[in-house]
Amino acid sequence: MIKILAMKELLDQLSSPKFVFLFAVSTVLVVFSMYTGSSAYVGARAEYQATQALSRSEIENRRSYDELSQYGVKVARAPAPLSAVAGGVGSALGRSARVRPDAQPEMAPPPIADTPVLAVLGELDFNVVARVFLSLFVILLTYNAVAGEKEGGTLKAVLANPVPRTQLLLGKALGLFGTLLAAVVVPAILGVLVMKVGFGVALSGSAWLRLLGIAASCGLYLLAIFAVGLLVSTLTTRSSVALLVLLLVWVAFVEVIPKASPMLAGQLRPAPSFATLQSERDRIQADFQQGMFRTFSRTFAAVGTTNVNTPEEQEARQHVIDSLVNRGRDSLSQERDAKLQRLEEGYRNQQDAMTNLSLVFARLSPAEAMSHAVEVLAGTDFDTHRAWRDDLVAYRRELEAYLKSKGVQFGGFRIAIRTQSSQGGRGASAGHQSNSITFGGPSSADTRLDLSTLPRFSPQTESFLGSLGRAAPDLLILGLWATVALLLAFAKFLKYDVR
Repeated sequence: MIKILAMKELLDQLSSPKFVFLFAVSTVLVVFSMYTGSSAYVGARAEYQATQALSRSEIENRRSYDELSQYGVKVARAPAPLSAVAGGVGSALGRSARVRPDAQPEMAPPPIADTPVLAVLGELDFNVVARVFLSLFVILLTYNAVAGEKEGGTLKAVLANPVPRTQLLLGKALGLFGTLLAAVVVPAILGVLVMKVGFGVALSGSAWLRLLGIAASCGLYLLAIFAVGLLVSTLTTRSSVALLVLLLVWVAFVEVIPKASPMLAGQLRPAPSFATLQSERDRIQADFQQGMFRTFSRTFAAVGTTNVNTPEEQEARQHVIDSLVNRGRDSLSQERDAKLQRLEEGYRNQQDAMTNLSLVFARLSPAEAMSHAVEVLAGTDFDTHRAWRDDLVAYRRELEAYLKSKGVQFGGFRIAIRTQSSQGGRGASAGHQSNSITFGGPSSADTRLDLSTLPRFSPQTESFLGSLGRAAPDLLILGLWATVALLLAFAKFLKYDVR
């Protein structure tokens, strides 16, 4: 009986103008979103390759290790192939950074800075199409599933026969969901062909598994919206009321809850802004520089005023000066680095706490749960970017250790005091000595650098199982939404008044 009811519902829907409209619009949206996403990925890949080539050229043209330390190394992040499906935070955050051994990594401006209109209008990728448009199509299929049948009188006629209500609703649900799959699966396959064949996006075995995981996430999301649609249709007696209620629920899922979550989290767990962080960094650096000049003054007052008569004495005095300055510089550098580390950790901990709380609130919406799961599996979520940022900090330490092994000193200046003698008087042997003070950084002769041992930036990559584990809570939320809504819909339909 269930099979017969499901097939009848499926055939009725497939032969209706509604299905033709949904299929046509789905095909256009899905294929176009995959086209634009694949085009953006190809552009990001070309940008990554160009940045890598520029970085190698810059390093090879450095004439000294001090110059390499001053300008650092430019590091680019390879775009994820599945960013063609879900762009995530890729356009909102920088794709490259300059890493210097004595400073925090400096992120390049994000792509959205070149096209600020995207910040207003947003991007259109498959993630957006599934979250917004396909969920609307589900509402169009389910709003009159029960209420519409009652208005037309067919529900009363069918139940006049010995047909169990559970079998009737289950058969109708299977037929409607099969219609939805028919309207979505074929366009999705065409979109993958556009990505793979049209743009030559290379997908490894792990990437194919991730793509299947993305498809499962979207399927669970559409099932959750489908179940909510059935529930609302069983709770109302008129299809117009059901449609209005479902549109309000859709707006809450897609727009209100995701956008209200960061504001609510910011009120409950406020975090300092980046401008505040940068201001504190500048203050700590200014304190360090003032401390260095105080060290110079004390050193010059203690040693620089003494007279020397031979080059050996001048060299010994310079050795004492270097020792005092280096000792003061090392102490100030340690104090500065400790303050910066505490500042960075405090900023990141507060930002992470606010972000995590915002995600907890946003996950109340199945739309946001699906979106987060898709971005995690695609490798374009915020946590993936944060891991890349942590890799940059680790690489900075490796670069600092490498340059220290090459004799580069960080965090201060070198004070050099030279004594000049001038003879005066008629036949006098006595002379006049004057001391001059010169500040400068450590210098080295222009040499061809040995870059064979220069550390290479190698970011950590997350396995498919690791990504699936992080996406599991979102998939569980979607499953709970679908299960609870379906059970409530069946429970309500058992007592539904068909008169």
